[in-house]
Amino acid sequence: MTTNRTLVIVAHPNLTESRANANRLAEIKDLDNVTVHDLYATYPDGKIDVEREHQLLREHDTIVLQFPVYWYNVTSMLKTWFDAVLIHGFAFTFDGSPSALSGKKAWLAVTVGSTLETYATDGAARRPLDEYLAPVTQTLAFCQLDYQGFHAVYGMIFETSDETLALDAKEYRRLLANSETPVG
Repeated sequence: MTTNRTLVIVAHPNLTESRANANRLAEIKDLDNVTVHDLYATYPDGKIDVEREHQLLREHDTIVLQFPVYWYNVTSMLKTWFDAVLIHGFAFTFDGSPSALSGKKAWLAVTVGSTLETYATDGAARRPLDEYLAPVTQTLAFCQLDYQGFHAVYGMIFETSDETLALDAKEYRRLLANSETPVG
């Protein structure tokens, strides 16, 4: 039986200041089936090695994008990565032929500043989080990745308890260790 190899692409501009993302990474650091790839640490100058990224994507069965939601969007480095790496002929085709990403699973592991209640029709954000993530999920689908959903922890601009963050990190580990996908 082959093990599902998972690539966790981390796109957080300041991991040393992030409680949730740092907890998640600490919790998964010993998983043999997981490769953690920190974009900000790898590319401090913002210049993406496209061939290296393509090779990493080819070598893994599941791609997890881990990032904080900034202004209802991805971080600038993740957007730069999308633009450089997800190119025609590799990530998508126009003739219906399979891309290099076809059949691979993908999901999102996001941290959110506001509360879950904020992301409701009657909340301050006026819509659920999945609607804000739609450009990312559509990009993944266009690249023939099998989008599996997202795992989110909310309330990061507030004093989220250590217990909440520990439970989130343990759930994240469980999902990755068992090659499962999130419900959200």
